[in-house]
Order: sequence, then C-alpha cells, then structure tokens
Amino acid sequence: MVYLKEAKEVAIDAAQAGGKILLDYYQKGIYSTCVKDDTSLQTAADLAAEKAIIERLRAAFPDHSIESEEQGLFSVDSSPYLWKIDPLDGTENFVLGLSYFSSTLALCYNGQPQLAVVYEPLTSSLYVAERGEGAWLNNTPIHVSQTTQFRSCRAFFIPDFVTKRQQSTANLRHELHMHCRRVLDTWSPALDWCLVASGKADLLVAISGIPIVPDAGTLILKEAGGYITDFSGNDFVGHSQKCLVGSNGTALHKQFLQLTQQTSREKESCLPVPLSNQRYGML
Repeated sequence: MVYLKEAKEVAIDAAQAGGKILLDYYQKGIYSTCVKDDTSLQTAADLAAEKAIIERLRAAFPDHSIESEEQGLFSVDSSPYLWKIDPLDGTENFVLGLSYFSSTLALCYNGQPQLAVVYEPLTSSLYVAERGEGAWLNNTPIHVSQTTQFRSCRAFFIPDFVTKRQQSTANLRHELHMHCRRVLDTWSPALDWCLVASGKADLLVAISGIPIVPDAGTLILKEAGGYITDFSGNDFVGHSQKCLVGSNGTALHKQFLQLTQQTSREKESCLPVPLSNQRYGML
C-alpha cells in the first residue's frame, strides 16, 4: 500500500494533537455537553479534537476521504482511501471525569483498515498497528494473552444503545459474569480492543443493532495475534455481522462460541439464547 510510512507518521501526530486537546479540556473540567439524536453525548472537546485531526489529515492527504464520528463523511470521488476518526472514544467517561478515553484513527483501503492508531492521552499510551506488520504500544510489540479458561478470563462486554436493554443481551451478560473472572463494560471500545491486544484482558464481546465495521481496534487486535469472529464462528469481514467476539485465539474462543449456540431464527437476528440450562463440562 502506498503512503503507509508517511500515513503512520501523520496519523500519530494527528491522534496526539487531538489527545492533547482532550487532556486540556479534561484537566480544566470543560465539557459543554449536548445530547445527540442517538442519546450519546457530544462535548466541545470532541469537536475541537476532531478539527485538529481533520486539518492534519487534509493537509497531508487531500485526495483521501474522511469519515468522522462527529461531522460525518467528507468524500473524495473515486478515492479508495478512507480515514475513520473518533476524536473522543469514551465520551461518557470523559464527562464523568473517568480517565479512560482516547483518540482513534484508522486508514482504510477499499474498506479494510491498513493502519490503526489509538492514543490514550492521560497515560500517553500510543497503540499502533499496520496490516501484516504487527502491533505496538509505545514502540514495543504487543501480543495477546495465553489464557485458555473462562474462570481465568477477563472480558469486555460492549452492547450498543439499541441492544443493551434486550433480554438476550442480559442473558449473555449474565453468562459471562457467571463464568469469567471479571466482566467489564467500560464505555470506551477502542481501548478495550487494545487491552485484549496487549494481553491485559482476554476476550471482548460486541453486540450492535447495525453491522459492525472494521476499525482501529479490530486491526490492532488482529495484528497482535488475536482472533475475531461472529457468534457462529465466521471470520469477521465487516459486511453484515452484528455480533462479534474478539479473543486471544486460544481455546477460550471456542468455549465462548459454545455458549452462544442458537436456533436458526435467533441466528438470523443475532440474539443469543438463554444459556442457564446448558452444561459447561469444559469449565
């Protein structure tokens, strides 16, 4: 892929510039919060960080399209390159004063991420991945854990606004709490993917009302040796899959899939069945 070395340098600079703005707003306690149509929050920090990121990307790559969390799509006709930006992943945490949020960027070529950057400004943690080249945290290679059993598993659970109150979501959350060492719902998906990629956690479950698309976090996990499928065990391709499990790729992944065996009707709607009566001989 052309421009990859230059793109990485620009992406890192843009993410850190956005992160610096977030940190400044955070330390001053300036939020200026409004509620968007989907009930998620938007702050002045989102918009300021987004502006800084977009300015850097446009200056370096005027022939690339940009899709941003706050301002939507800036399309360049016929360009196969698309930057996906979330200037503040973890807005709820940010507004509550919780120190778990980041700026994220992914450069996609024909819809598939080739480069990913996630920057956590409070700890200066910089996660970077290049397709086929691996993943790093602050220039040190990262790899997934070797955990193989649920009883030792640290998992992230990420439902969206559409799915979080569904009974099937509650059923699955319950099963994870029953069988995992710890289940976390952190409100910052990008960092969740990164923590699984770096071996600090072992499993991530994402459920959405709309198809989930590849992004910075999914590339970072894959490049760190992780494995991502839907609940039927099909590789994540990013077209129509609404339920994902990302893991360290050990037997843990198969064990999770065994928890989500579904009827054909429930598979179609991607709703996990109640699992309370199933036997877990492998645990």
